[in-house]
Amino acid sequence: MTDLNAKDTAPSSPLIPTAHITSPTFSYRQESIWLLKNAVPSVISYLLQNSLQSVSVITAGHLGATELAAASVASMFVTVTGLSTVMGTTLCLDTLCSQAYTNTHCDKKVVGLHVQRCLVFLSVLFLPLMTLWWHAEKVFLLLRQEPDVALLAGQFTRCMILAMPAFTLFESLKKMVQAQGLFRAPTYVLFVGAPFNVVVSYALVWHSTLGFIGAPIAAALTYWLLALLLAGYIFYVDGSQVWPRWQWTKNESQGVGGVLDHLAYASMLKLAIPGILLICSENWAYEIIALASGWIDDGKTSQGAQSVLVTSVAMFYTIPFGVGISASNRVGNALGAQQPKQAALAAKTALIAACVVASINALVLFLFRHRWAYLFTDDDEVVTMVSQVIPVVSVFIFGDNVAGIADGVLNGQGRQHVGAWFNLAAYYLSSLPIGFFLCFSLRWGLIGIWSGLMGSLLAVAVATTVVVLKSDWNMEALNARNRSNLEIKQS
Repeated sequence: MTDLNAKDTAPSSPLIPTAHITSPTFSYRQESIWLLKNAVPSVISYLLQNSLQSVSVITAGHLGATELAAASVASMFVTVTGLSTVMGTTLCLDTLCSQAYTNTHCDKKVVGLHVQRCLVFLSVLFLPLMTLWWHAEKVFLLLRQEPDVALLAGQFTRCMILAMPAFTLFESLKKMVQAQGLFRAPTYVLFVGAPFNVVVSYALVWHSTLGFIGAPIAAALTYWLLALLLAGYIFYVDGSQVWPRWQWTKNESQGVGGVLDHLAYASMLKLAIPGILLICSENWAYEIIALASGWIDDGKTSQGAQSVLVTSVAMFYTIPFGVGISASNRVGNALGAQQPKQAALAAKTALIAACVVASINALVLFLFRHRWAYLFTDDDEVVTMVSQVIPVVSVFIFGDNVAGIADGVLNGQGRQHVGAWFNLAAYYLSSLPIGFFLCFSLRWGLIGIWSGLMGSLLAVAVATTVVVLKSDWNMEALNARNRSNLEIKQS
């Protein structure tokens, strides 16, 4: 793997390849190859990591209808309130770590210092979250879930409290290795963790006295395994060179500042809070739509179709997700190295890739629209409804894919707030009001909801692309340097 700023590159092992970033000027073709090469591990990681929650629901769900409902509700609640918050917060590391790693004016250990501060911030967030999860059964009852479903879902959520510290550590360390160009490290770890999750979940649910709660316990054990394996990779294989010794306040004998330097948290929160809004606003909107689909006259059919469509959208987002992660770190590394022209080239290459990937995804779904739903269900009514809505969803997927990759570029710049505001406006000022009007007032049904989403996400795709193309790359490079200068002053 190539490095944007070739200061000290490590030789690759034939068994476990390592990567740090070198700095030749690349052409569009070379950028495309780099982007593809490093997107593939992120795509695989995304698929394997998403399987962890799915396995918990499937394993517990086979115990019965009540258990399936409880596991589904609890998994959704855990994702929307907890996992999304962690993933949104760690978006700040896409900016801070990638830019600090290639900045020649600050110590490389600033990368690890950013991760340590992020872990401290997430630990504080964990306290109210733990309280909410501990009383989740009451929340489910307020949401009018059946008492037996609420009871089991509450137990599931309580057990997932054990998983949150490990998930937080894994996500933060993952950002740290990606900033160094080590995109394969999380993939190696997940190749071990995903099968482990399947085996342990099956064993605890079906071959122990734990039964239903064996599923979340297996998930918690898996997240701890992932965190420990990734930490082991970092400290015994590659990546530890950016990790500083923990020091709560700055020490003049060390090359970096302290974990609790309050000025650093102000700049971190400017990136973390928009990151939370960027991730959570979309997830919350999908859950609102899932509830609304049950209010349509043919409720069960619409709910089934909505489930198929949302799952399909997630499937077709895997490649854009990987491209977005690679683009974010590539742009951040270039800006940190004070190479604005290289950052601009990386961004434009990512946008071209976005249009290509989005077009292919949309076309594949559209061409197979009449048979697509049979991958998920044998219900002919659901299959028919899905085939009717897919033309709209295909266009939505194009916009969603392009916007997702453009957001990755913006994250590399440190402009998470742009994507956050666009998402909030798109979903809550446009998609939901227009979609509900078309669905319920004009009686378009599910097509109405997705028409609202389609129009808004196309607008977001255009807007984010324009923002990226109109970027003042010299100014963004200066902003990246100023972030590091702030760290130098503190240290």
